[in-house]
Amino acid sequence: MAAEGEKSISGTRLNRPAGRYLVRLYCLLRYGRAKSHAEEWQPGLALTLPSASGDGAIHFRGRFVAPLLPHPVSADGGDEIVIVGSGPSLATQVRERIPIGSALLLNGAIHLASPRGPRPLGVVIEDERFVWRHWRTVVARVAAGTHCYFSTSVIRVMCETAPEWLASQSVHHLDFLHRPYGRRRPDSAGLKSLSFLRWSDDGNTAISLSPESGLAPAGSVAGTAAQLALALTPSRIGLAGIDLANTADPRFYETDGDKAMSRIDVASERILAAFGMIRDECGRRGIVLENYSPVSRLAELGIAYVPRLEKDGDRTP
Repeated sequence: MAAEGEKSISGTRLNRPAGRYLVRLYCLLRYGRAKSHAEEWQPGLALTLPSASGDGAIHFRGRFVAPLLPHPVSADGGDEIVIVGSGPSLATQVRERIPIGSALLLNGAIHLASPRGPRPLGVVIEDERFVWRHWRTVVARVAAGTHCYFSTSVIRVMCETAPEWLASQSVHHLDFLHRPYGRRRPDSAGLKSLSFLRWSDDGNTAISLSPESGLAPAGSVAGTAAQLALALTPSRIGLAGIDLANTADPRFYETDGDKAMSRIDVASERILAAFGMIRDECGRRGIVLENYSPVSRLAELGIAYVPRLEKDGDRTP
């Protein structure tokens, strides 16, 4: 079912309600490029960020919606985190072997969650286009009290579509350094001065060692989740459904006749660069990093494939 506000044009859907494109144009003309990302919170969203003295708050159109919580400092329930994407590889794997209580579910991987089952370690969504298409599924699948890591624009969409559901969750803010909430975009020198960023040798790629202070864009929500996972200090990080390949195939929860466009091909080299840094940081910290997708391009980085989710694979957790 199309999300509220979606329109059909010649058999295709807009990424957002048409009015959002007008807000984007207005913010560009009003603020210029340095703060055109104000479209992510306008109109109506006001965030008070959490601090050492207490929780923050989400207000929408002048009304309090929910607390905005600090990021956890460790993983609940164990030493393992499994980051679960929506790659086609999961369609033929034994998804029941994914430990939901230790999983960060990305976008459509929320189909693995159930309001009657164990809560995932967290749900991570950064792109409002996904939410406009699937917010009803988010509401139906994600149980109250789940750690929800949402970007500014995703928080705004949930305030518009399902504020009561949002109020029932443990909401954490994903603040991206290249479009920070309430502030102008920093220039290159400003980014390079941030002590919590680790940069690649060529200076083109960064990851954040303090996601609560700000996240580095990594080309996909999987890279964002990997930065979160590092900060939660597990002993092992597993990667499921992070294929970065077979992008013409439907995601594991889609069908050939009903699938959304994938932009992974365009961003794949950027994503691989970020995961190369994640690999190196895991090595520095003694964190085991392993991949559960047999077709994933992560193999190009030397990230070991473990057949944990295969029908006759290694069942060892």
